[in-house]
Amino acid sequence: MKVTIKDIAKELGLAVSTVSRALNGSYGVHPNTIEQVKKKAKELGYIPNLGAQQMAGKSSQLIGIFFPEFDIEGVNPDFFELLPSIQEVLREGGKDVIIFPVKLADYRNNLLTEWVRKRNLEGCIFLPGITREDNILREAQSINIPAVNFGKVVGDKCSAIGSNSREGGRMITELLIRNGHKIIGFINGPDHLFICKERYAGFYEVLQENGITHNTSQVIHGNFNGKSGEDAAIRLINENPDLTAIVCANDLMAMGAISALAGKGAKVPADVSVTGFDGLYYTAYMNPPLTTVNHSSERIGTKAAEMLLELLNDRHGYHHTVTPILIERKSVSDIRQ
Repeated sequence: MKVTIKDIAKELGLAVSTVSRALNGSYGVHPNTIEQVKKKAKELGYIPNLGAQQMAGKSSQLIGIFFPEFDIEGVNPDFFELLPSIQEVLREGGKDVIIFPVKLADYRNNLLTEWVRKRNLEGCIFLPGITREDNILREAQSINIPAVNFGKVVGDKCSAIGSNSREGGRMITELLIRNGHKIIGFINGPDHLFICKERYAGFYEVLQENGITHNTSQVIHGNFNGKSGEDAAIRLINENPDLTAIVCANDLMAMGAISALAGKGAKVPADVSVTGFDGLYYTAYMNPPLTTVNHSSERIGTKAAEMLLELLNDRHGYHHTVTPILIERKSVSDIRQ
């Protein structure tokens, strides 16, 4: 059961108004009382409703952008792809942005609450990589701050947006089958992530629809960095020497796969076709240029910012999905006879 300021007041024998002023640092409350109230609030696990506090107080016009902090190679490319369009829309709406890197594995309870309070944030946007399983998203809902996320979390003050990963998986697989490929490997990301499940589901659906068998030895899980793509590609080729194509669940792993294949003397796409997923701008300049699925990052970033502005204007949270775009380049060959 959620702890309220009434519970704190009852425990301490104080007026609710006194507890409220103590928690907000208002003038006229004795320092000893403030200390006593804050201690009891922490003891009871009290979390303030920051949405209500901001409605009552002065608007800061500040929005927090939160992204997961990874190792240097694993820096989330979505940050660079999405941020410009998010900033543009928020700026037009009179808002400024503060960037917060988040170490999800070491996340401390109530850290988001502290950041929101110290910076007086009006709202938050949580970039891809922060999922519904992460405590920071649960905390955002508990403190009722307007928030947009890419982790499919929807609530009264929380909207979700994302690319249709299943449809993207279908698009890339249909392209390969049109070009005669039937023995296809799949390098997926971490198997607990929803987007990975969806990308593989779309891939597998199309294979089934076309009567193509796919076994577990043709699927390897990486962790979205290039090295895992290299390792996975070598395993796939060693265990499935008849493979004619490899689908990768992101562009970095596709880059690693192409590098590994070159090291084994295999040419892309003459010997093995390789595809990516994300549509990062630099994939156009790879050798060969990478066929991939583009998330339409500009559209998604624009819509994410618009959704947050809607929440700030009292719209209820909802989910919005953007259809990705297939980008055909030079990394897929036509092997039809």
